Amino acid sequence: MEKKQQDSAEKFWDSVSKRTAKSPALNTIVQKGEVYFNPDDVVLDFGCGSGDITLAIAQRVRMIYGIDTSQGMIEVANRKVKEQNCSNITFFKTDLFDEQFRNESFDIISTFNVLHYIPDKKALFGRIYELLNPNGMFISSTACLKERKSAVRFLMSGLTTLKIVPKMLFYKTSELEDEIEEAGFTIIEAINIAKFPERFIIAQKNEESPLK
Repeated sequence: MEKKQQDSAEKFWDSVSKRTAKSPALNTIVQKGEVYFNPDDVVLDFGCGSGDITLAIAQRVRMIYGIDTSQGMIEVANRKVKEQNCSNITFFKTDLFDEQFRNESFDIISTFNVLHYIPDKKALFGRIYELLNPNGMFISSTACLKERKSAVRFLMSGLTTLKIVPKMLFYKTSELEDEIEEAGFTIIEAINIAKFPERFIIAQKNEESPLK
């Protein structure tokens, strides 16, 4: 993403952070992912937003790091950590390519409603692959607005064109799943959890990435 676009996106999400509400898919995401979270897991949740899903996951794992490029979102998330007195979670402003993250240092990497905002998926999925431990899991949910015509699709298309919201990529579920598998992951489970549809995907890292 170009610097100008990145700054614009950060300003948008900073403004959104002042009026955040819990994701209607939160309970579904946590319930569906629960079987894959283990008490010894170290998790990285990127694009964590205001932190509601990250905090829910924290109850099931040893340690979780929530990162976002919006300082406003991180401030909201950190307030929630204090309110809930959660000791195994750290929120901070950065992105997935931060050099402090070491290769093969996470058991699970998660992201929810973020992938459709990222244009360079090859670099992104390559980075996720590097950061995951052998057989690590990648858990995501993504609005696939190209799957069918809907009012939401046309609304978001218009808002994107007018630059009211950050640029979005419209996916079919099959296109998104193909990109994940081509990056070196095996999809374990994939289901729709909202009418958009929002595609919830559990994928496991293969032994060798074809992107290398």
